Amino acid sequence: MNTSLRAAFFAVTFLLLSVPTWAHVVVTPSKAGVGGWVTFTVSVPNEKEVTNTQLTLQIPTGLEYVTPTLKQGWKVVVEKDSSGNATAIVWSGSLPAEFRDDFTFSAHLPAKPVDLAWKAYQTYQGGQVVGWDVDPTDPSAKDFEALEKTGKGPFSVTKVIDDLNPSPAVESPTANIALLVSTVALAVGIVALVRRRKAN
Repeated sequence: MNTSLRAAFFAVTFLLLSVPTWAHVVVTPSKAGVGGWVTFTVSVPNEKEVTNTQLTLQIPTGLEYVTPTLKQGWKVVVEKDSSGNATAIVWSGSLPAEFRDDFTFSAHLPAKPVDLAWKAYQTYQGGQVVGWDVDPTDPSAKDFEALEKTGKGPFSVTKVIDDLNPSPAVESPTANIALLVSTVALAVGIVALVRRRKAN
């Protein structure tokens, strides 16, 4: 193995070893348009040696008509504030060790761009709670090993974007020059073809 191949091998090996294998609760999609109806999926792993008995997902402010999907074997409760707005969805059931599951719900998105922070809490048999409520932009969120010891982890985010009013395309000088050159080349080609036919 030559030097360059050896260096590439060690670089790839280092990256693979440095990628955290600690899975966490993730809500998708990660991006959606303003004012739309979306069905969200909550992906939940259980990497512990005991059963995950409950999942609590806090609902960000601004979502309306939050409606969870019926899930066989699980009791589903939507918690609400005094105004009737959903504040959390609680799934109670049994997710065995070393398995994963998906939970879904639909909601109506806000009419303005916003980042929806999905804070989630897994309760395990025996009462242990793992909180996925650390801001992913916080430097501490990158230290997976330290976070795992505290029973914490980063939350996922859905970006609500304004896809109804896209910004106008900005003309590129390079693109204009390329178009001009192409047009001139086409014109020259046509002229040459006409002259050749006349000559024949």
